[in-house]
Amino acid sequence: MVGKALETLFIKIWVIVKLNLFFWLFSCCGLLIAGIGPALKTINELFISHQFNYKDITLKAGWSRFKQNFVRGNILFYGTILLLTGLAYNLFLSVQIQGLAFLMIDFLLVFAMIYAVVTFQYTLLLDSYYEIGLKNLLKLAFISTLSNFTNLLKIAIGICLILFVTWKFKGLILFGTFSMIQIWSFTATKSWRQTIDQRLELHA
Repeated sequence: MVGKALETLFIKIWVIVKLNLFFWLFSCCGLLIAGIGPALKTINELFISHQFNYKDITLKAGWSRFKQNFVRGNILFYGTILLLTGLAYNLFLSVQIQGLAFLMIDFLLVFAMIYAVVTFQYTLLLDSYYEIGLKNLLKLAFISTLSNFTNLLKIAIGICLILFVTWKFKGLILFGTFSMIQIWSFTATKSWRQTIDQRLELHA
């Protein structure tokens, strides 16, 4: 029993490490600037397809997906980056406002930034699950984030905790941070994806 539990634990750790190393490899293939978005989308798809079946998560399969995801991954990633940059700039400007209005605007801007990050995670997940156009993908991700506030909190809190642990243990940047975020987002949204599947079956 203990041996089986340890084996399962080591397999999960290896998948996390393997996916994170793939992320860095593919990011470097895109010279980071054009590689991060497609790399995130690629490790997300690899995990969704194979989960903890580590033997099926191969470099060859990852490279093939990375090439397919190059354009779409960059569109989703840099669209989110532009939105976050705009929100962060407005947050910087809001410091000049005095009184209660300052707190209210700051709260709304911080929430909008969190919402944008969670929506980006939803786009990666939903795009990996369904064949869907970019416009409809963004609509579905937007609706998905609003539909269940609990899931939004779970993803946001999970990402914050992962980043906090990474800040304490910098080695995770190389060996686990990005893959853990994708795996946590997958786990946190399981119930919502099942709901979507049920609704699709009813309208099939």
